[in-house]
Parts: sequence; C-alpha cells; structure tokens
Amino acid sequence: MPLAVAAYLLFRTPAPALVTITPKTLFEGPGQRLEIDGMNLRPFMRVSFDANPAASFLLGSTKYALVDVPALAPGVYDVVLFAYAREVARLPKALTIARVAADAELEIDGAFKGASDAVVAELKAGDTLTSSNNPLADVIAVGRPSSGEMRVRVGADTVMVPLGQRDLPATLRVRCSTVPGADGIARCSVPTSIGRTVVAPDALLTFETRLGPAVFQIAAARAARPRASGTPHP
Repeated sequence: MPLAVAAYLLFRTPAPALVTITPKTLFEGPGQRLEIDGMNLRPFMRVSFDANPAASFLLGSTKYALVDVPALAPGVYDVVLFAYAREVARLPKALTIARVAADAELEIDGAFKGASDAVVAELKAGDTLTSSNNPLADVIAVGRPSSGEMRVRVGADTVMVPLGQRDLPATLRVRCSTVPGADGIARCSVPTSIGRTVVAPDALLTFETRLGPAVFQIAAARAARPRASGTPHP
C-alpha cells in the first residue's frame, strides 16, 4: 500500500452516521426535545426534520446529542444531519409527530394570584378567559378575596407559602387536550406561551382577560358537569 494512501486511511476524519432517535413519536406542540444516537458526531453539526431546522444541537459525546424540536405539524419526518451546510447522514421517516388527542373539559377549583382591584371588582361568572388569543376557560363561580398563599410542591408534599398579595378564589371550566405521557398515563393539558401545561393540583395557568393577564393556581380538578343544552364551548 502506498505511504500516502496509508496515511490518509489512518488520519482521515471518520464519517458521521445516524443510528436512531429517542423518542420516535412526539405529540404536536412546542418545547420538546429528543436524543439522537449516532457515530462520529461533532459540535459544529446541525439537524433538521425534513426542511425544518432544529432549535439546537447539544452534543453529549461523539455518539449522542440532544436536539430541541421546533413546532412541527402532524406527520412523518426524515431526520437529517448536516456538517456545516452539507448533508452527511439521514434517517428516513424516523420521527412521527402525532396529532393531540380529543378535547375534554374539566372543572378546576383554585385562586387567581395577586388579584388586582379591577379583577376583584369585575371578574364574574360567565366570563371567558383566553390563552394565546384562544378561548380556553369559562368562569363558573367567584368567591370572596382572601389572604394570598402559593401552593409549592416539595417532593411529594404541597406546602402553603404565605404571599403579600390577595387571592381571588374561583371555579373554572377549562378545555384541555388529552395526551398520554411518557409513562402511558393520560393527562389533560392546555397550551401556554412555554408549551403545554398539564391540568393538575398546584399547576399555574396564565389567562388573558379584558382586565389584563391573570395567574390562576389549581387546587383541585374534576370532570366537568354536562353543559346546559345550547351552551357553547369556550
């Protein structure tokens, strides 16, 4: 073997490759991440899903990287690896984006945190609350203002932390989408500015109202009672 050929084979940069991704299926929505497993990965590389570039490429080693997935429409996507602007590897039809499951309605008890004078004076049963300009919840009942407390999860316990602002207790009917989690358990979630928030005790939901933004913390949730005939959804 000529010396030049032997030197090239010895010192050349090994070709990168893609092996698999985890998970292979995600539900539609922003703020999601997956792991890419491969060989000879480098920090300057990038990934796209068909023609949709990933938001980041966080190299863990030459064998795996974490990738922030952009908001993709439901469908099946090739995972494409680039070195600078050149495609160097591809996993055909490797990622499935599943449509969010059917809508459901829950009644939630809780309180608006740090309620302003305007919210206390004007928020009433029948008002519609929105998130990202989409109708998301109806106000069923509003209680009397009370001393402010924040429910803080500490391990498996919930600790009540006093606040210097008042709470406005309320009951809402919220529309959410049922999706299975990584453990296979069905949960109901609502869209927020940072992705999706699961409806559960202690969760914080931010609504847009005619009186400005309002933060609501959930204390309890249950199945919504049937609507009266002719009553529209939020």
